[in-house]
Amino acid sequence: MDVAKAVHCSTSTVKYCLNRWMESKDLTDSTRSGRPRATTQKQDQRIISLAEEQPFVTAQDVTNQLERRGGAVSERTIRRRFNEAGARYSRPMSKPLLTERHRQNRLRWAQHHKTTDWNQVIFSDETTVRLNCVKGLVWNFPGKKKVIRTVKHPVKVNVWGCFSSKGFGRIVCFKQNLDAKFMCSIYKWGLLPTAQKQFGHDLTLWQLQEDNDPKHRSKLATNWREEKGIEKIDWPSMSPDLAPIEKCLATPQDEVKKEKVYELSIFGLGNKARMESTTTGISLKFGTWYGKSNF
Repeated sequence: MDVAKAVHCSTSTVKYCLNRWMESKDLTDSTRSGRPRATTQKQDQRIISLAEEQPFVTAQDVTNQLERRGGAVSERTIRRRFNEAGARYSRPMSKPLLTERHRQNRLRWAQHHKTTDWNQVIFSDETTVRLNCVKGLVWNFPGKKKVIRTVKHPVKVNVWGCFSSKGFGRIVCFKQNLDAKFMCSIYKWGLLPTAQKQFGHDLTLWQLQEDNDPKHRSKLATNWREEKGIEKIDWPSMSPDLAPIEKCLATPQDEVKKEKVYELSIFGLGNKARMESTTTGISLKFGTWYGKSNF
């Protein structure tokens, strides 16, 4: 199975080649009848290069470009070459645009935190779970189009969560817009109980990690943390990829999105408990792994 995946072919083809090699020690192609291959090996490489060099190129675009250069290749042939190379037609990955200043700040931050004990850090973040949103691709067959029923205003639930190497903490679900005042309430009812459960009542035994959201940097939230004696780790801007909780929250988000919920009142504690149960075990070794993988 691993070999088939690596060379982009079926397991039956791999078995056939292995058996043929055991019998004759020869895997060269025999002379075949029928129409010869429409493209040469050099043309195949050019087709793949055109697709790799241009972010939003289509099979038709490649066909047109080859035609202008004197090579008549059908769109269907182009798609076959893409499939042979293991390409998938999917959405591109989006990442923040980093300036040179951002890169230098990230480097200085990483060097400064080489000796930080990430097992003594509570990572936190907020996210929004949108239910019944039509996203992703579906297979449509001739004469049978799949229709997804949607509502005008799909259910949206805001979620705050935190975790450390000792496990996931409390999850706070809310529907109002998050402001500095409510952020302090989350600190009180979500962060502090988690810290006390995982590290005891001594606030010097742990540090808080959160991004540079204006609500986190607000005077109200900053004063609240300082009054309680909570130490916050500095964080480089434009760096969501460095925050492990971004990765942790993705799994429970996907699980909850599978639920058929059309009204906010139906969301209830069941899905909150489901999010909490899904996160169990995700973060137990995350603190140690995070330090090793990022520095």
